[in-house]
Amino acid sequence: MAYESVIDGQIYVFEADYGEELETARIIVRSAAGGPEGLFFVQRDGALEAADDLPGFGPNPVAADGLWPLPPAQAIEDAQRMAEQKGLDD
Repeated sequence: MAYESVIDGQIYVFEADYGEELETARIIVRSAAGGPEGLFFVQRDGALEAADDLPGFGPNPVAADGLWPLPPAQAIEDAQRMAEQKGLDD
């Protein structure tokens, strides 16, 4: 599921998905301003890790520090459930 947030006047879309990584899910962040996408990994325990240094992802083009805003709690919860389901397949 995707969640839209307005943060510091910018529109961001956060989308949780299963991803390719083992035992983690991912949240992809897109800015309405365009540019590269951000990426967060979510562990089964809900721990969040920025991963926009992977190929195909990059810094936030509208933030002076290049950091992506943290995903909303609902997106993290969705991704955590996905990571838990992946862990059951082991």
